[in-house]
Amino acid sequence: MEQTQAGSIPSSVQEVRARGDAFEAALERFNESLAGVREQAKHAAQYADDAVQKNPWTSVGIGFGIGVVVGALIAMAAGSRTTRVL
Repeated sequence: MEQTQAGSIPSSVQEVRARGDAFEAALERFNESLAGVREQAKHAAQYADDAVQKNPWTSVGIGFGIGVVVGALIAMAAGSRTTRVL
């Protein structure tokens, strides 16, 4: 096999096929992992939907609290960036 600055160049068709097979196997594993992540996200979304349906006012309160905290952090960050001239 020849070596170049860009990396190795396959010297035969079998090496190219082997790399293609390895790529296809990696792509299949990736797709299986992605399907698992999608399934977990689907279950998490269903759980969140059920929790909100069962406790709507608790959900509103939590959302309000998170909004207050994020707003306070943004206000503090904006206030610390302004320069004051005396």
